[in-house]
Amino acid sequence: MIFQSPVPVPVFPVVDIYHYLDSNPCGVELGKKIFVDSITGDYLTFGQFLSDTKHFAAGLQDEFHFQPRDVLAVFSYNQCPGNSLFTQLSITQYDFGVPILGALCAGGVVTTINHSYTLSEVVSQLKDSGAKYMVTTLDLLPTASEAAKICGIAPEKIFLFGSDDPVSGKRSYKSIYAKRLAVPETIDLDDIAYLCYSSGTTGMSKGVMLTHRNITSNLVQIMSHEAEVITEKDSIVLGFLPLYHVYGLVNCLHISLVTGAETIIMSKFDLLSFLNNIQKFKVTNTFIVPPVALALAKHPVIQKYDLTSLRHVLCGAAPLPKDLCGLIEGRLGVYCRQGFGMTEASPLVTCLRPGQRGPDGSVGPLVAGLMAKVVDPETGKELGVGEQGEWLLKGPNVMKGYLNNSEATKHTIREDGWMHTGDIVYVDEQDNWFVVDRLKELIKYKGFQIPAAELEELLQTHPKIMDAAVIPVYDASQATEIPRAYVVLRDAALADSALKRDIEEFVASRVAPHKKLRGGVVFTHEIPKSASGKILRKDIVKLDREQDLAGERKAYV
Repeated sequence: MIFQSPVPVPVFPVVDIYHYLDSNPCGVELGKKIFVDSITGDYLTFGQFLSDTKHFAAGLQDEFHFQPRDVLAVFSYNQCPGNSLFTQLSITQYDFGVPILGALCAGGVVTTINHSYTLSEVVSQLKDSGAKYMVTTLDLLPTASEAAKICGIAPEKIFLFGSDDPVSGKRSYKSIYAKRLAVPETIDLDDIAYLCYSSGTTGMSKGVMLTHRNITSNLVQIMSHEAEVITEKDSIVLGFLPLYHVYGLVNCLHISLVTGAETIIMSKFDLLSFLNNIQKFKVTNTFIVPPVALALAKHPVIQKYDLTSLRHVLCGAAPLPKDLCGLIEGRLGVYCRQGFGMTEASPLVTCLRPGQRGPDGSVGPLVAGLMAKVVDPETGKELGVGEQGEWLLKGPNVMKGYLNNSEATKHTIREDGWMHTGDIVYVDEQDNWFVVDRLKELIKYKGFQIPAAELEELLQTHPKIMDAAVIPVYDASQATEIPRAYVVLRDAALADSALKRDIEEFVASRVAPHKKLRGGVVFTHEIPKSASGKILRKDIVKLDREQDLAGERKAYV
């Protein structure tokens, strides 16, 4: 049985991302503020943004002979962390999108890199994506420079956000602006626009090939779904989501540019700054993740701020506990809607529509133009309303595949064109979707994906570990999953609290901060596995929950 959205199918763009933006489909005035720095109040208007991106594109072409399909990497915070050095340099990234859309204007491809990545993780993404250029910040420059050296990226092709003057031998990206305005390159709709790295439906991080068709289609799907919100010309959006992440990249960058919504850019989430910015800028709309929803629902400091300007709050990136929407509405008078997205779908798949109140736990109906199936993961049999099975998707926003990984692509997008999400879902008779489980073995920490297999492989390199398995543990205090490692030692006599700390530090020193073993380490005599050698994580999870309920383990922090 094929399910479709109750929303009428919109007319999808027939031009690439930059031409769609340049066509100004929503009639945004050139003088309209689009991106505002939350600290300084500096801003870019829609007209300035278009001009800057074309100057940057022309500079790439004229000075560096940038060619269509060349890859530019952006390795940066939304803006500077705010220490004294950066304050002196006046470094802000409310212009984060300029080199991104500038590269697209020149016909290029952009890959965005998590600013918390370690050197090895940055190197891996640069190599896989084939990046030839990089834009970064001064504090990330040591890692960026070393990674570029390893990957053969010329030093003069590393640019900085911030000061217009050279710093540490590196030029500002603005310094390459040409006097002329580039003529936007005409790109095939099925050419790659973005390489966003995701762990996908299973395993290690992979480059998700998102085409111009994928992105423009999802932009139109979002605007069709959110038509009531889009028509509110006085919207002020507060964006703290990292713009390297597809959630922020689409909702706080592209949608703002297309609709003309004034968007206040924060460097990262800080509760007091978040609340102060809502009050200061009279914010009407914001996109959040479950830990922020938890704070809005329960933190006592909320009462000290005037948040009455808020009209729309949308939560995504990870499952939202059922009771939080009601708690938020009780405190703020604003209903918090939930949606579901994935990098491979550019990203929005489902969302409660403005004013819609779905049943507890619902992530709403499909976006327009997207088709879905529910199948038995064992037999492939198609299932109907109310029956739980794996979620399959097909539509113009579904990715092209995984870069340099044909096997993973074939596993995810089958010959019939349906993408297997790895999520277990069901749909009710009112077209509301419910995500109830995952086939994929990913841990979702505050919206970030942590591949259990990656941590297990790393743990097995520890000299005192024989075998390991990593499972998700739900931390109610943060409203998120955290990773916990079950470890078999080479010598059980070595088991003590000091070794647990050593293993945690071993992992922490080799991965990005969000991948730390925040759930702690548990010593065990055996990792349960199937006859084929596959780790039986559900068995470990069951045992872990039983031990927690029985109070046989102290909490790990």
